[in-house]
Amino acid sequence: MKTVIRLACLICTAAALSLLHAGERVGDFALIDHNGYQHHMAWYDDHDAVVILPQAVGATDQASLSALQSLYNQYADQGVAFFLINPGLQTDRQAVADAIPNVPIPVLMDDAQLVSEALGLTHMDQAVVYDPASFEVVYRGPVQAQLEEALLALRADESVELVEIAGQQTPIAYGGIDGSAVSYQDDIAPIIAENCAECHRSGGIAPFAMDSKLSVQGWSPMIREVVMTKRMPPGQIDNKVGHKILNEMNLSDQDMQTLVRWVNAGASIDDSEADPLTELVWSDTKWKMGTPDLIIKVPPQTIPATGVVDYMDIPIDLGLTEDRWVKGSEVAPGAPEVLHHIITTVVPPEGRSDPQTAFIQAINSLPEERAAAIRAQMFAAAAAGQQPDIDRIFRENPDIDVGVLLGGGDADQASVAGYAPGNSVSWNPDGVGGLLRAGSGLSLQMHYTTTGKEMTDATEIGIYFYPEGEVPAERMSGGVGNAFTISIPPHAKDHEMELVTYIPEEAEIRSLMPHMHFRGKRMKFIAQYPDGEEELLLSVPAYSFNWQLSHELAEPLRVPAGTKIIARGAFDNSAQNRFNPDPNTEVNWGEQSWEEMFMGFYEWKLVSQNN
Repeated sequence: MKTVIRLACLICTAAALSLLHAGERVGDFALIDHNGYQHHMAWYDDHDAVVILPQAVGATDQASLSALQSLYNQYADQGVAFFLINPGLQTDRQAVADAIPNVPIPVLMDDAQLVSEALGLTHMDQAVVYDPASFEVVYRGPVQAQLEEALLALRADESVELVEIAGQQTPIAYGGIDGSAVSYQDDIAPIIAENCAECHRSGGIAPFAMDSKLSVQGWSPMIREVVMTKRMPPGQIDNKVGHKILNEMNLSDQDMQTLVRWVNAGASIDDSEADPLTELVWSDTKWKMGTPDLIIKVPPQTIPATGVVDYMDIPIDLGLTEDRWVKGSEVAPGAPEVLHHIITTVVPPEGRSDPQTAFIQAINSLPEERAAAIRAQMFAAAAAGQQPDIDRIFRENPDIDVGVLLGGGDADQASVAGYAPGNSVSWNPDGVGGLLRAGSGLSLQMHYTTTGKEMTDATEIGIYFYPEGEVPAERMSGGVGNAFTISIPPHAKDHEMELVTYIPEEAEIRSLMPHMHFRGKRMKFIAQYPDGEEELLLSVPAYSFNWQLSHELAEPLRVPAGTKIIARGAFDNSAQNRFNPDPNTEVNWGEQSWEEMFMGFYEWKLVSQNN
């Protein structure tokens, strides 16, 4: 029999107390903390309780913070998750960190103020305690004995009624738009048109359309949920740090406020308002960049309803009888429901180079002292009947280009777009291009996943050429970082990894792309310069295998020769990861989705071309 906590008739001289009925719930949400890690609160449903206290530079209630730290020291390793939350009063992560030195509790950065609002926080000395399994709030008030009693009741799996005690310290000022004043026509429809409608339309890749006021109103609870949990728009980055990204999909804080507060206010629509979404016109062509100069039809592939589909390696003859310079390329998937990715390799007329030969050539190109040491390592491994530690060789010699194992080499050779959800176009800046020589072909590594329904995929690849006789002045280069050895323990919630990619010449970095599989959790990219200084380029705090996105810098970043790009990330091999096929197994490197990869793909342009 569960014990019901009933804290009634409390007489408080400094705070008013009200005992409310159980049942008040805060919805699921996700926020990035001041260290750049994202916390999706549904992930904490294996905890007994979650405790959250406001924090702000110059406004933190120090007595409450000290009391919370005491509880943290006592209960953090006993199934209780502790957080601070900055209710949109600052967005500068470093300023927040500097304000709470030596405090180990993450500060959730509620830049749009929506989570603090949903938690019912009104004062800086008001903490919230809730049950992470049900999101039911059981306490709201100062950090005092009643808070600990509610926490202990949750730990004991006892029924708890909500206790609310008014805060007495600094009030939290909420700003922004009033949800009841939001206009569908002037406020909501433009946000949907700009950020959602291209996918959420008839014939789009999204599972439902938002192409009218009634459809948006009907889906409004879902809109609130995906905005609050940062599931949509997809592939969001941490846009408060690093370099500005040209193709970022984040909603602005203001747009988030507008959408969520409109939904909270009832998602009302004035029938007299016009409906801008019904006036949107979409191209009826499959090609985003216009009709290609060359269309390659990949042989149709029938994908079964169930089971595992082995990777396919499909050779394609381009039929080119003369050299052509490539401006860009695009993949039009035939059945995006089953096509997970395509890795496209250009095969020159003389055929692909042997990866082993290319690897040996890359080793021999190093200074002889290092090359001799690597050859000795490889000889010793062979003599012992073992495979050489390729991962160690690349880790200790980051100036070896991993791309040599993936078919790279010719500086003039064009690249052709591959495919992954959200990433189907490769387009060069004006005056930049690559050469497809007569007789060249393609090798397509195609990966399909089953969906419960047999489907046939008839993908096409379009290539766009420069006009005949026009030779672009510059070439695009790039690099690949790849961890060849991966060993993720069973049930590991945050298994960290790091890899380094070397930029041999002065270059302009153009884009960065992380790649992991189902257990991928996060990845960030840091430039480490020859003098040892480091600069954060991009943070992807909530990596999603469903969206393989290349992030293009709004302004190319010029870096000196010898710069290293460090990719730091982590895997979640626990049961809390809802995409995890099996948390009970050790996970190693492999091509299939239930195995893992840890890779960074980079695009840069060598500055020497301008000389």
